[in-house]
Amino acid sequence: MDQTVWVSGSRGFVGSHLVRWLRHAGYALTCVSNTSQSDGRVVYLDFADRHQMRETLDRLGPPEVFLHLGWGHVYQPQSPDHLTTNVQNGINLVDTCFERGVQRFVVIGSSSEYGERVGALSEDLAPEGALNNYIMGKLALAAHGFEAAARLNRTFLHVRLSYTFGAGQQHNSLINQLFKSSAEKTVLDLSPCDHYRDYIYVGDVAEGIARISRVHGSAIVNLGGGKVIQLKEFIRQFWSHLGSDPELLRFGAHTKPDHEPPQPHCHLDLTRLKSLTDWTPTWSMQDGIAETIAQLRSGG
Repeated sequence: MDQTVWVSGSRGFVGSHLVRWLRHAGYALTCVSNTSQSDGRVVYLDFADRHQMRETLDRLGPPEVFLHLGWGHVYQPQSPDHLTTNVQNGINLVDTCFERGVQRFVVIGSSSEYGERVGALSEDLAPEGALNNYIMGKLALAAHGFEAAARLNRTFLHVRLSYTFGAGQQHNSLINQLFKSSAEKTVLDLSPCDHYRDYIYVGDVAEGIARISRVHGSAIVNLGGGKVIQLKEFIRQFWSHLGSDPELLRFGAHTKPDHEPPQPHCHLDLTRLKSLTDWTPTWSMQDGIAETIAQLRSGG
């Protein structure tokens, strides 16, 4: 594979899996960061400084594709930075990349951009209900990206990613809490977990983003499992794979966290993904859970 790709957010959960997948597939890969403290393996790009980004792109040569996963304050969805710093940094990055010769720019968004819609969610649907600042920031950047791509004859791809699971998530993630409680044989207090999610295994996410990055022509593209599952059922399946006592799961011990977005009974429609890439996710829920647990047990 001779496609040149730059990736921001390469040290995050999805980004780290994506980088491994791209390297294994033979992509010419460069990781970039908006943080000046670099370990030498990551190129520094100051998203607030167009001059610095132009100089770096000119010096290294523009990639064919830029995959933008980097986004500040992800775990603080109501932070005002989502509507100011994050959006402006993204606009600077899109404009500078297109100006300097990048052909395709891919932003990773969220299935929560559909808001409180239910049922099968296709890319042409507008959001319904309240949206947090994180989601509004992603939508604002996407609107600018599509406009810039049309004006400059480039491609802008906006991936609406559903809930992703796998090894390597934040230490206090649901997956890690389940794994820790199972290992220690302790009670895990949970919310009622009666809301719904469309889950996708991170291995499919990595491959899906790579496949979408080869699409010519701007588009919003859903990337998810394409099925809905109640969170309580997902937890029970994961717990069962761990071989743990179901009595240790205490559903309804506290309320659903206020910061979490609405999670109605819905799933992503993958028709466009299939049409554009001739591919849909291949990992089953059971196989993804088993692989996640195997990696966690091996320290991965």
